[in-house]
Amino acid sequence: MTEKLRIQLYSAPWCPDCTVATRFLDGRGIEYEVVNIDEVEGAAERLEQETGKKGIPFLVVGDQWVRAYTPGGGAFPEEEILRAIEGPRESSR
Repeated sequence: MTEKLRIQLYSAPWCPDCTVATRFLDGRGIEYEVVNIDEVEGAAERLEQETGKKGIPFLVVGDQWVRAYTPGGGAFPEEEILRAIEGPRESSR
């Protein structure tokens, strides 16, 4: 049917928003690979090059970059993340 998407979480252990994103993904049983920007050479630079941002966490879902936080401390962007991972939902479920 559908091929499983590769999901990466660009994060760092000192980042509180990254902890929220990790708990969100883990709580839903979503498989992902952690890219620690402090340890993976060039990861922080790639994040900035691809998104124009320096903030973390960011998810890479397939080839799509998805911000996994809301600037200014707003609500966690759960719907945007699920939409990117699961694709559009059918309205007649």
